[in-house]
Amino acid sequence: MKKASIILSLLILGLQMTVSAQQPDAVYKLVHHEWTLNTDGSSDYRYRHEVQILRNRALTAYADKGETFVVYNPEIEDVTVNEVYTLQLDGTRVDMPQNAFIHQLPSECADCGRFNHLRELTMVHTGMEIGCVVVVDYTIHRRYNLLYENLPILRECPIEKLEIKVNPAKGMEVRTMLLGEQYLPKGVTKADLLKLDITLRNLPQAPKEAYMPEYINPVVRLFNATPEYTPAFDNEKFYGAKEAMGSVLTGNPTENLLARRDFILDNIHLNDIHPSHLGYRRATAAEVWASGCGTATDKAVLLAAILRSEGYKADVYGEHSDEVAILIDTLEYRLSLRNRTPLELIGKARDEMHNYIYTIAEEARFDTLEGGFYRLKQSGTPTSLPKASTLPLTRTTPMQATSCSIDEQASYTLPKNFKLMGDGIEKKLSFKGLGSLEISIKQSGKTLKITRNLRLEKSLIPADEYSNYRLLLATWQKADNLIFRTK
Repeated sequence: MKKASIILSLLILGLQMTVSAQQPDAVYKLVHHEWTLNTDGSSDYRYRHEVQILRNRALTAYADKGETFVVYNPEIEDVTVNEVYTLQLDGTRVDMPQNAFIHQLPSECADCGRFNHLRELTMVHTGMEIGCVVVVDYTIHRRYNLLYENLPILRECPIEKLEIKVNPAKGMEVRTMLLGEQYLPKGVTKADLLKLDITLRNLPQAPKEAYMPEYINPVVRLFNATPEYTPAFDNEKFYGAKEAMGSVLTGNPTENLLARRDFILDNIHLNDIHPSHLGYRRATAAEVWASGCGTATDKAVLLAAILRSEGYKADVYGEHSDEVAILIDTLEYRLSLRNRTPLELIGKARDEMHNYIYTIAEEARFDTLEGGFYRLKQSGTPTSLPKASTLPLTRTTPMQATSCSIDEQASYTLPKNFKLMGDGIEKKLSFKGLGSLEISIKQSGKTLKITRNLRLEKSLIPADEYSNYRLLLATWQKADNLIFRTK
């Protein structure tokens, strides 16, 4: 009887945990975006949300609903708070007191002199409880009427009603574009989003998995012109970073491109500021280098200018202002200035098979571990494949990957008395339409031989093939963590 009671308790606990995992932390009853473009050359952006708190996590774990942050540029923008209040469960309205409004320097701008004039209005919400509704409504008046907005339609929580509205000045043309049509939520069509007065209902929360394909959260682009970028920036060359970067360069051209990008990631502070607060102006490469900081677009401008000074054809990638497009042997690649992703082919070439061949014959090198164990240091293996050990066991969205063929023949000469832990590996895997793998790891005396052949046929992995893809990676990467001991 006691055993049955324990089992029943565990089942109930498991059910509670499942329900808890499925329940969002909050839900937006309303999200409203509205742009009004005025004939005097100014514009107004009004934002409103009404968000209901469903779980304590929304207030304590990361507190993103307990405060609202509005970044603005006092040189070209003015913020007016229309109303901010909390509607409690019993219907009581708690208006935010004046001492809960704080104007401060955005923390991400503290280390960047170029952006020290920006401000952040912080609203600390009061009267909050589980089930309450927090209402935030404000307007930003801008002393320009350029509209170039990329608006994702999904948020971190579900949205019951989303409104997007544009009021253009008389005689002004405003256009819309949809990016990510193939990932539109159920019940939403392209026609719904190619208007200047959009209303969508019952939207799910945005997916949060890693390695997601581009625009899996569809984006509505609203624009009346192309932003006025810095004059002649597309031809700018910058030589000032050459000496500082020299120490990170090698003899491998591809590695050198990545080294330049990584140097900028490490040494130029990222200020993740929406371009509207800067009037959509891109800084020059010299400004970015001198200040040691900038937006992702500023960093892309700097990298492109550095590469041009070295003879490359490089530009900030049009659809991705935080990426650089580089022409190499008639093929165009792109590099992200947000993270350490590998060079990626643009357009149709992206789906072509990348072929890598590695032939290695060298003295083995090791990392020394505790307890008299050693880990083999490997040479030549590509680093662009994600680590299977960091990937979850299951997935609900497609995974963006790289189609490639990798052949590796490696021979390492081991020190005397070094022995591979385990019995080595002999394995073959094949999944139709997805990929295949052959791997052999053997020690014979003082020689370690590794033969690996991996073929990944898809650059976009469907969720129902993800577990097989992960298994291919995990099996391939068994050779990346070979442990030895002395006899």
